[in-house]
Amino acid sequence: MRTSMERLSVDDMKAIELDIMDEIDRVCAAHGVEYFLGYGTLLGAVRHGGFIPWDDDMDIVMMRDQYELLMDHFNEWRTSERFKLVSYRDKSSIYQFAKIVDTTTIIYENFVGKKAATGVWVDIFPLDNFDPACAGLLKKHARVGLWRSFAVADPTVGSSAVVRLAKKIVCPFAKHSDLYKLDGIAREVNKGASDRVIDVVGEGNPDKTYPKSLFKPVRMKFEDREYTAPAGAEEFLTIEYGDWRTPPAESDRAVHVMEAYRL
Repeated sequence: MRTSMERLSVDDMKAIELDIMDEIDRVCAAHGVEYFLGYGTLLGAVRHGGFIPWDDDMDIVMMRDQYELLMDHFNEWRTSERFKLVSYRDKSSIYQFAKIVDTTTIIYENFVGKKAATGVWVDIFPLDNFDPACAGLLKKHARVGLWRSFAVADPTVGSSAVVRLAKKIVCPFAKHSDLYKLDGIAREVNKGASDRVIDVVGEGNPDKTYPKSLFKPVRMKFEDREYTAPAGAEEFLTIEYGDWRTPPAESDRAVHVMEAYRL
């Protein structure tokens, strides 16, 4: 079946991701919703003026209230059915965060079951209020997240025979678990007031929290476009990555293992 579809190159995927990002930017501007470039996408914007050369995805972050607005209304507000928000909440996605996907494409990730395939995407991560007293909830999130990783994994793929055997034993049991608890835990964390935020669903690391004061919106160059970024981008990147100004050695550059096709 796949051989009859057009295989997408990394450059093809990047062009599609920019189309998705343009749609997100249009929708958010039209409806007063605030987003920010985040993680590797923000790093690429600051250090490279666009994509990290060896990276092939895009990430944005949103305060929880803005995230909920987009979750509730994107598929109503979108300007084309080519774009769709997929979500764990209606089980159109296995991920604990939202994705905007291009419905004319499909990606098969090597370490995730093929039934979980979606179109080329932009990831959207909510930022929740951080209270140090929520350490127990973050530990619970880590436990549930580990179990979830077995639930969605492809048990036929692994780095060694031992790993594949362990996955074959554990995955069938994990598949009966509730894959959608993680966002509920994040929303429990968010209930308190705080001047700092944390990405619970993406990382849940209490050592990586961000002052809300960083998130004043500014427009930032990304390839031949401009998108919204946090004014405190450099501090965000330092919290997230440490020495982000020095590119990693080629052997340390993380790349996704996937196949992408146009339908």
